[in-house]
Amino acid sequence: MYQRRHVPSPRALPKTYRFLRLPLAIDVAPIVAEIEAADITWLPSQWKWHLGTSFCILRGGEERGWPGSRLTSGGGIDAPALAGLPRLRELLDTAFPARPVSAWLGLSPPDSRIHLHVDNTPHWDEHHRFHVPLITTPAARLCVAGRFLHLPAGSVWAFNNSVPHGAENLGPPRIHLMVDLPPVPHVEALVAAGTPEEGAKDPEAIARLSRDPMESIPEAMQSDAYLLWRLAQQ
Repeated sequence: MYQRRHVPSPRALPKTYRFLRLPLAIDVAPIVAEIEAADITWLPSQWKWHLGTSFCILRGGEERGWPGSRLTSGGGIDAPALAGLPRLRELLDTAFPARPVSAWLGLSPPDSRIHLHVDNTPHWDEHHRFHVPLITTPAARLCVAGRFLHLPAGSVWAFNNSVPHGAENLGPPRIHLMVDLPPVPHVEALVAAGTPEEGAKDPEAIARLSRDPMESIPEAMQSDAYLLWRLAQQ
């Protein structure tokens, strides 16, 4: 993988699964309608593995000078975008057994990829990552530790972001809600009640996700020297 060596946090959670389907279901129709009606500003990804995808921060830590930095430390601070999404804010505050400390929407356009990587900050080591697919098709799949799985809309999954993972979307635009939850007892109980899924092998897709993401930097980013330097350090 094309990233700096990651030294796991001493408090890293033991995520022994690839994909873990949780005993929760979300009615995504009103959330999708709200997102489609809102004037969301989608930011280009600031991580080299996600180049070509976009995100909208809903909750996180303090801004540290570059878009996306709110997601590296948690903090539970509502971002301005959440003020225009009251149904989504209610979902964040009521659907999970603890209040998410980080939350964002991830938009993957057609024919987009997230290259293989390991999430490499202490915050990401120390929290559970949940995915809630909002808009998706079977052509959109996540990859964890060499296996691929499509997550249906409205389902809720614990997703192991501490091992090599990525994604591929060969269909229409895909939007997932992602949240980071602390390992408090009620969250751990929910994870323990989940059903693991292994996913399927796909050597050709693995080869596509294994390429150096810096080979496909969008033209609009190529003149930003600071951004290129930051991507190279990841």
